[in-house]
Amino acid sequence: MLRLENVIFDDHIPNWRRSRIKSMRHVIIFVVQGTFQFELDDFNTELTKGDILFVRPGPYRSGTNGPFPPHQKYVAHFQLDESSRQLSAPHGSEKGYVIYKTNRAEYFRQRFHALHQAWIDKSAYHEFVCHGLISEILGSMLQELDRKNIASSKLKLARQIEKHIQQHFKEEIRLEQLCELVQLSPNYVIRIFKEVFNQTPLGYIHQLRVSVARDMLLQSDITIHEISNYLGFCDPTYFNRVFRKITGYPPSQLRKERKEAEAESVVRNR
Repeated sequence: MLRLENVIFDDHIPNWRRSRIKSMRHVIIFVVQGTFQFELDDFNTELTKGDILFVRPGPYRSGTNGPFPPHQKYVAHFQLDESSRQLSAPHGSEKGYVIYKTNRAEYFRQRFHALHQAWIDKSAYHEFVCHGLISEILGSMLQELDRKNIASSKLKLARQIEKHIQQHFKEEIRLEQLCELVQLSPNYVIRIFKEVFNQTPLGYIHQLRVSVARDMLLQSDITIHEISNYLGFCDPTYFNRVFRKITGYPPSQLRKERKEAEAESVVRNR
């Protein structure tokens, strides 16, 4: 059985700092944006967008903002009973923690957002909703970790390709460019990248673009056509098709739901 104890959303806190403290419960940290420095026992690392940190009870942890603008991250604290602890034992059992970059960042962002909203809402049945969401998040994370037994050489190459994509995802990225970057054949580039991230480089580019598009639809008044051009799709029809394939709904629906929510908020506050 899993018992959720706290859910936190650190949203661009200017002087964020975590004093050194011993982890007394299980913790999952998911980085939405930005960079920050983190220390676990004597291990120092930099966590960036898409990183997931799973900490078991025991290690000492501390952290500070990175050299870039303040970050965004979700943090969930929970307890596990004996059977659940055995289920998660293979991951982080030696060091007490495990860090990896998820290839399903948008999925985890949506799940954590829903979990945080349910946690702070405290409406009827919120405990059942929260339990279901954190269980789903933990299960999805453990499934990903089971697929991470990949040679470090392959991981290094895949991360190099990923970094290039993240830096240029709004531009046209051809497979030939990625092959030249790592000096490998097209088939090998696709095979290694898919082995690490469970999708092709093109699929990763689409996931990244759609994730940014979703934020723009929710947080700006830029038109769908402008968003399509900004993210390098050029053809709005193609953008709509890719967006629907990844999210299950068209971008126009998300924009419509946002406007309806804003209108309802205005009415309630009159």
